[in-house]
Amino acid sequence: MRIAATLGLVLVIGVAAYLVFDFDGVAQWAAQEQRRVQNAMATAIRALQQGHPGALSALLTAAAAYGFFHAVGPGHGKALIGGVGLGSSVSATRLLAISVSSSLAQAAWAILLVYGGFALFELSARRMTGLAEEVLAPASYVAIALIGLILVWRGGRRLVSARKGPSDHHHDHDHCAGHSHGPSADQVENLSSLRDTIALIASIAIRPCTGAIFLLVIAWQMDLHLAGAAAAVVMGLGTATFTSMVAVSSVAARTMAVVSADRFHMVSQILPGVQILAGAAVIWISLTLLSYTF
Repeated sequence: MRIAATLGLVLVIGVAAYLVFDFDGVAQWAAQEQRRVQNAMATAIRALQQGHPGALSALLTAAAAYGFFHAVGPGHGKALIGGVGLGSSVSATRLLAISVSSSLAQAAWAILLVYGGFALFELSARRMTGLAEEVLAPASYVAIALIGLILVWRGGRRLVSARKGPSDHHHDHDHCAGHSHGPSADQVENLSSLRDTIALIASIAIRPCTGAIFLLVIAWQMDLHLAGAAAAVVMGLGTATFTSMVAVSSVAARTMAVVSADRFHMVSQILPGVQILAGAAVIWISLTLLSYTF
């Protein structure tokens, strides 16, 4: 009964936050800023071609800002990072590394897609953008939804295990309340395998940022290949800045849940429930974004 009440409370808080917080307003603001910075990137890259001093610095600054605002708006990367931070015992350091790695991998994939498409396959800019939006984006959403499904499955398995054998999950509560690393590995699945880490990074990176494609196409056409690639990488770091904030926040929220649950000696039961809710949220967000592509 206490488990159901706690999960119900988490759901109520989540729904209340969704209703109170102006997500649409934030998304519109982020989209406006992206358009403004995108224009600044176009201006800077034209200035760079003309040899204006300071043009490269202006381009890199605008690219970093674009990456940040892109991450603030609706997207799948931060949803997955936040869901994993809440629904597993991954450390903040490891999740930060995944956030940065996935953003840089996304930038590297955009460079390979655009420059490789132009150099090897002579693709047009329209076909390249269409490939990213019509093929790679849905594939990314499906991959992330599958990871959310894995979180739900693992959480359900842990919850059933905890209810069948609570004695198997006994631990020193005084010790647990004193640390900040979350539950032990036998309570909540830890993101420790290389396979899981690669799957997370790949599911985010498979869909290149539209802004990066826009920038790289212009850079290629103006024969500014190196500057375009550098700007795409900086754009990835801008994205990583916001997703890293999400990573730290999600791990902090999970740690607070661990401490609270430990006071009622329910860590082994509450945390699998949080994992299930986090996985369900990832699935819902991914499928919502997937529906927009049709």
